Amino acid sequence: MSRDTSTGKVFEQSVLPALEHAKYKYRKQVNIGNKPNQRKHIIDLIVYDANRKILVSKKWQQCGGTAEEKIPFEVIMLANACQNFNYEKAYLVLGGTDEDKGLDTKGWTLRQWYLRGGLKDWIKNHDRVEIIGSDAFIAKINRREL
Repeated sequence: MSRDTSTGKVFEQSVLPALEHAKYKYRKQVNIGNKPNQRKHIIDLIVYDANRKILVSKKWQQCGGTAEEKIPFEVIMLANACQNFNYEKAYLVLGGTDEDKGLDTKGWTLRQWYLRGGLKDWIKNHDRVEIIGSDAFIAKINRREL
């Protein structure tokens, strides 16, 4: 039986109403240039605010899986895009559930470490990439603080 990956799509779409309500302009699934391996880098969203272009990548995990193992590479790709393609900032938005054996929930095992800045000592040029939880990201949108 294959895994249901549609929950990630629902998460991706959940940000759009907040962006529209806050009067942000955006484009979905945009080729923003090449990754270091020369393959296309397709970003979930580009948000436009005045003269600023902001990248948004969203990752969802609510069961055991590999989404969290992809986070360091995603930060590297976002930092590269900001540096080489003139993007002001990038957000890596982490949604879903944390694994908690006491509550019998499955999901992220490293999300809290990522949110606390655990990658900062490991990845250079990360200063324009903010790893943020989904609720905090929606709150930033609502306050027009992207």
